[in-house]
Amino acid sequence: MKNSKGKIYYGMHFYPGVAEYAEPGVQPYRIFLNEDTIRSMDPTFAGRPIYVEHVDEVETQPGELVDREADGYVIESFFNQADGKHWVKFLIVSEQGDRAIQSGYRLSNAYIPKSFGQGGQWNGVSYAKEVLSAEYEHLAIVSNPRYEESVVLTPDQFKSYNDEKVVELKRLANSKEKTKEKSKMGLNIFKRQKVENEFKIDGLMVELPKSKKEMLLSEVVTQYDAVLNMNGYANGDHFVKVGEDEMSVNDLVKKHMEMCNEMEEMKKPKENGGEGEPGVDIEDEPMENDEDEKGTVEEGEKDVGDRGGDKHMNEDEESEEPKEKKKNAKKTDAEMAAIREKNKRIANAHLRDRDEEVAVVEVSADQVARGKARYGS
Repeated sequence: MKNSKGKIYYGMHFYPGVAEYAEPGVQPYRIFLNEDTIRSMDPTFAGRPIYVEHVDEVETQPGELVDREADGYVIESFFNQADGKHWVKFLIVSEQGDRAIQSGYRLSNAYIPKSFGQGGQWNGVSYAKEVLSAEYEHLAIVSNPRYEESVVLTPDQFKSYNDEKVVELKRLANSKEKTKEKSKMGLNIFKRQKVENEFKIDGLMVELPKSKKEMLLSEVVTQYDAVLNMNGYANGDHFVKVGEDEMSVNDLVKKHMEMCNEMEEMKKPKENGGEGEPGVDIEDEPMENDEDEKGTVEEGEKDVGDRGGDKHMNEDEESEEPKEKKKNAKKTDAEMAAIREKNKRIANAHLRDRDEEVAVVEVSADQVARGKARYGS
């Protein structure tokens, strides 16, 4: 039963590559069709009959079809820019054809080769021969199509399909463009080959990818070569940020050297017998202004009584000692040992005098007590 008006459908049916054919009683063989050949075949598909499942020996002349009536007709075959495959727009006029499509049947074309080329390989797949030219014979709606990607869509579905493919292509193109921008300056893979003829770059301009600054290619080469020749060292005129301040590399190096010099000065000995003064053993030499030593000397002076000569000698030696300390830095080890022995004798003078003469000190309370004992109260 024919449909009163028929239904329009779109379907993918062909794209370049190797196809394998297995006919009854014949060894399976592979043939190859390229894109140019398929495009040349597209005009021959218009008006060709459509059948549910393939039929044999379909006449190609108008009006000379097989006894079985067609289930539809091809309107046009074309290359679809959205997915890069070849589609047909066709009309189904039988209920059998429509039921097959609703059941999930898909498309398979039949063509008659006109000329062949030699065999070879395509994407690593061997083929027996290449079809150089051909004409379409009929289109079949089958349950087991040659291409798994084959699909049959209504006009509205076909429009949505193309819209999605266009968006997908744009997204892919943008992704490739971003990748290309990132890899412009060194990630592009190329084969290095010596140029035999002289190639001059004078006058050629190049736009830098990040700064967008235009420079002479010769200048870019010169500047980059200078950077490589620095062996990894920074340019002194370049600026760096130190905390919140900005300064050149030269200024940063200068400040660093100043700090290093200050640290070295702090490590050096002080001029007036300070810490680290060479030739002076501070720990072994008694200090005249030490409180304990002062007290010891004063007690010794009380015990010896009126020993003005010794006291005068101590004062003279104390007044002269700062001068001696200034000279100590230049004295030999033997001289320094003599000075330390002398200072030790001075510090222990009160002990030596106490052994020689013991002075008795009498206070007024003792005198009163002695008077009462002698004369009574």
